[in-house]
Amino acid sequence: MADTFEKEIGKVICPLEDLGPAVLDTTYFIKDTNSFVYAEGYWHPRDHFYGKIINYPCEKGTILIHGRKYDSITKAWEGGEQVLIPHDKQIEYHYKIDHRLNPPREKPILTEFHYPFELSSMKGWFCDHKSMCYAMEKCPRVDRRIKEVSVLLNVPLERLGVTGSLAYGRTEDDEDIDLVFFGTPEQNMEVAQQIWRLTYTDPKRRCVEFGKFWPLRFYHDGIIICCFFVYSDRQYIPVYDQQVALVREPVVAYGTVADNLHSVYMPLVMRLSDVYIDGARSDDIDLIIYDSSLRGEFYNKERVHISKGRLVRLSKNGVSRDALVVVDAGDVEKERFVRGTPAF
Repeated sequence: MADTFEKEIGKVICPLEDLGPAVLDTTYFIKDTNSFVYAEGYWHPRDHFYGKIINYPCEKGTILIHGRKYDSITKAWEGGEQVLIPHDKQIEYHYKIDHRLNPPREKPILTEFHYPFELSSMKGWFCDHKSMCYAMEKCPRVDRRIKEVSVLLNVPLERLGVTGSLAYGRTEDDEDIDLVFFGTPEQNMEVAQQIWRLTYTDPKRRCVEFGKFWPLRFYHDGIIICCFFVYSDRQYIPVYDQQVALVREPVVAYGTVADNLHSVYMPLVMRLSDVYIDGARSDDIDLIIYDSSLRGEFYNKERVHISKGRLVRLSKNGVSRDALVVVDAGDVEKERFVRGTPAF
């Protein structure tokens, strides 16, 4: 007889054969150890995906998921205050809580802080839209709030989903809703711009957590709506299914954001103009940032400084081009307050 955990998970879990040809950003999986694993981005090795364990079974855990105790790998309590665990420490914890995981043989080029999980080690996955429908049916409060945000941002329910704990059917939390928007790049950017207008015109909507203003989060009905964007079709993904080779690292670069249409996704992809790499003038180039904490941070015509980046070569169907890669938020900054012109 199935216990509460198995019964509740069974209501939202999807079999791996229904996953489709690509793992989408924001997708949650449940591993064979019953850890909940979060896939990030669209650049995944064959039969694998880059992601992180978010919650794992722990006898001393303080998070209750369908009757079982779990702990978090991304957040901790220090002195009565919740803090974010640094990226490198999160990856180290993976090897401690799951001894079958070992550091990858080859260093990932696009990220340092995600693990290449084998799809075959997953018991199933959670569809963002299916989980949203389940959460709305199970919890009237969630139902009302999602419908209100749908009207507020003029996005039909058919283009919405949920991630986070709601993805696997946990509706007890009443602090935030991780809401996923599906659409074309233009549709999703229109939603992002509406969110920016809300937070810049109404201080009560603004979300400041962990000492940071989050441009794609806003308060609604006393809780935080954390917004994520997913391409409705793979054809819109600017970097999908491309081979990646490292040219050199580290590099120092400057550039001006010329096109931020794909800057609300994970990874962020932005076209830079007026580019300098290691002091030498360069052609326009794409900047790829594999850190979701920077989604929605960049606007056209802003000058950026990459203090530690990677120069890579992307190739597909015999066509290649260079790109810049940043793997940590601390390695890129806006040149808002620089006096004069940076010396190269």
